[in-house]
Amino acid sequence: MADSVITRHQNAVMRGDYQAVVFLLTDVFAEVNRSEASFVPPGTSSTVFLNGVLTLVEKGSGVYVEWNPSEKIARSSLSTSDDPNSSTSDDWVIEGTSPPKTATENSSPTHTHSATSFAFSTDIKDLRSYTYNDPKKGIAWIRFICKDGTASETLHFRGGGYRAFVDCIQRYSTLSRSSKERNLVLFVDECTEALEKSVGMLNLNKDIMSRFLSNPYATSLTALSKVTNFMAPLLDPDSATENQIKALSMLDPKNDALRSHNDEQGFEHIFELQLPERPRIVHSDSAVNEEVWNSYRDSEGRIKDVHGLKSLIFRGGVEWSLRKTLWKYMLGYYKWDKTDEENKAARKGLSDSYYRMKLQWMSMTDDQEKRFMDFRDRKALIDKDVMRTDRTHPFFNREKKEHLVCLKDVLMTYMMYDFDLGYVQGMSDFLSPVLVIMDDEVDSFWCFVGLMDRVHENFEMDQLAIKRQLQNIKSLLEIVNPRLANYLESHESDHMYFCFRWILVAFKREFNFDDIMHLWEVLWTDIPCSAFLLLFCVAILDGQTHMIIENKFGLTEILKHINNLSSRINLNETLRIAEAIYHQLAAVQDKLPRHICEILSFSVDEDELAAAATASNSSPRSRSNLA
Repeated sequence: MADSVITRHQNAVMRGDYQAVVFLLTDVFAEVNRSEASFVPPGTSSTVFLNGVLTLVEKGSGVYVEWNPSEKIARSSLSTSDDPNSSTSDDWVIEGTSPPKTATENSSPTHTHSATSFAFSTDIKDLRSYTYNDPKKGIAWIRFICKDGTASETLHFRGGGYRAFVDCIQRYSTLSRSSKERNLVLFVDECTEALEKSVGMLNLNKDIMSRFLSNPYATSLTALSKVTNFMAPLLDPDSATENQIKALSMLDPKNDALRSHNDEQGFEHIFELQLPERPRIVHSDSAVNEEVWNSYRDSEGRIKDVHGLKSLIFRGGVEWSLRKTLWKYMLGYYKWDKTDEENKAARKGLSDSYYRMKLQWMSMTDDQEKRFMDFRDRKALIDKDVMRTDRTHPFFNREKKEHLVCLKDVLMTYMMYDFDLGYVQGMSDFLSPVLVIMDDEVDSFWCFVGLMDRVHENFEMDQLAIKRQLQNIKSLLEIVNPRLANYLESHESDHMYFCFRWILVAFKREFNFDDIMHLWEVLWTDIPCSAFLLLFCVAILDGQTHMIIENKFGLTEILKHINNLSSRINLNETLRIAEAIYHQLAAVQDKLPRHICEILSFSVDEDELAAAATASNSSPRSRSNLA
């Protein structure tokens, strides 16, 4: 009998279909962020918890960590109904929303997703690390990070079993707790670690070890045959290959060395600056409301202290009910120093102007379009983007086609308003929140014009503005976090292209609707400087330092890891860190390189700079590039 069992086992291994479940745990809930639902109604959450089974499975090809949902279908309703007859299965929970109910003709639309799409299965040897919450501090959870930069959903052990699961993993892999990042555990391949040390001692080319280890990212990628659009691979990081990103980097002739800056005389200076301790920002001001707003207005509606009002907005944002009014001022549609009557009169003139421009494209005949390729192509792109912009938001759902028509009309009219720029993918991302707040075609258009005036350069064909901002992020990171800057340089990632989407659409695709409105309000104040968006980027990267370095992420993994941060960034905490970084640098602004002062709008003393340049040029820490 035993011999027959062994024989079946050996045959199964040879066929490749051998499986043995060595660990099984039920009631393990996957935390699913509804990133496809870009709007979250007030008082609700974008988090769904799906019940499932966590297993460790021995297979002929390896040992796999697997999580599979208990249900085949996950339903997530955006309805905020408090129907007492609604019920929910014990197998899954939607936190922050009312329980799902069967959709009827009169009920809110229910979005149905295949729960199996959230299943996770990977060989232990393909895992790089995991983050976790200690059971002593509440419900334990775990989130796996793979060597290719992808990650599992966060798995919550609501019924216990975390320690038994980790103990079982350690039968197949060596685990090492990170000394830098709290709650990060690394999977250690002892053979690979020894090989890396050996190769490092021999000072051989990195490609030798990559090929020796048969790293698919180092040996199977093909070169980019043709780069037709700078934005394409970076708007969709999941589809971007390492070679594509490197090819884009090669297109930039100004790929300066890290931690250096060339002055006007052609000298390259290496900066070593000890920063003071970063201050702790603890303010948590409430959003500007109607009462506060009225206190800043005179009897005729002029704003008495614009900077003071903007400072309050920077600290706490704007209440939802007041955004329709305040955004008109912040985006230049209404003027701070004009009376209410003057702004209303100006609005009437702008309304007439809008409809004249709208009539221009609406009166275009099919015959004219056939001979107007630029117009025809841009119109087709707008039609395509309108159908996929924030469609999970109630304002743009299928039952409210008039809002989709308005979205298209505003974009088409803007194309006529600025035909040199026309329409570029990403513009609809900026318009949709404005349209939701204004709920008026004319007001939305002119607020959108003001918003586009701020980000116009991002959409120009040469992309020089984007490259400049990425270079500025790199320069700031060199000062704020030289350890991470060094690491990115050594891993051919210092071009910062993984921040491209952040800059292009100002984090629109990283946050839910309410958070992105708050972030944009902060940015529109231009407090403490107009480059606060770059400091916000640096704050995020600064917080990911240990995760990137301890996991030894390369270019592809960094790109995927940054993309996986979508819907996981704590907005208020990151805003505080970004502000703290600004004050940290402001405390030593007299010692900062000139280009950093220019980025952050610090005052520059020409006499001090000249003296510093003289001292620096005579220092052995300066290298001449004049030869």
